[in-house]
Amino acid sequence: MIRSLRRPALSAALLLPLVLTIGGAAQAQAGDRPGRPASPAAVPAAAPVDRAELEARARAIETAIELIHVTSVPGFEPAAQSVGVIGDDGFSLAYVKGGAVLWLTVDRGTLTEANCAEGSIFGTGGGEVTCEREGRTWYRSTAGSHEYALARDGYVVRLSAARDAVSRDVLRGAAEAAHPANDQELDAVLPPLRERGGVQPDERGDIFPGREVPDNRPPAGAGG
Repeated sequence: MIRSLRRPALSAALLLPLVLTIGGAAQAQAGDRPGRPASPAAVPAAAPVDRAELEARARAIETAIELIHVTSVPGFEPAAQSVGVIGDDGFSLAYVKGGAVLWLTVDRGTLTEANCAEGSIFGTGGGEVTCEREGRTWYRSTAGSHEYALARDGYVVRLSAARDAVSRDVLRGAAEAAHPANDQELDAVLPPLRERGGVQPDERGDIFPGREVPDNRPPAGAGG
């Protein structure tokens, strides 16, 4: 069952797409020699990332690093202020485009025909859920929201949105593209550590800067 978002880590510096832009450097190399494609040696390799630091950054937001997933949604960008934990050690990240918000969440559990309609759709006000199988995924919907859910080995990946903000086709594409984050993607999405440990200072507000995205965190002292 999806539980409420407990403690997102905030960092405005991460409002960037999860895209590795190595192609531009390769084109620049090719441009030095008109008519000749760049050789593989001309394409710079991605800079190495300290895995121990990535694990520390994941622990700082109380998320299991193996549960961190990302996706690719044309026109949408990840909102850094949405990065956080759900449940005991799950993960959440919102992708935004104008006023549209698409949530990617990962939490431990199972998903079967018997329990598919249980629990509300993340980020919504509830309502009766209907559920249907679609290939390897489940499509869950209410009158105002919908999501695609993918059962993995011991956890469930969900892509959720308001029905009038994100179409079913876009949601399906996001679900198909969802995958465990590699080291470069982890580096892009995880909030950085402060010099003396911990995550960057909280810059929370009721909405993400420039985005009409409500802050779904419970008040201080509320249970997770």
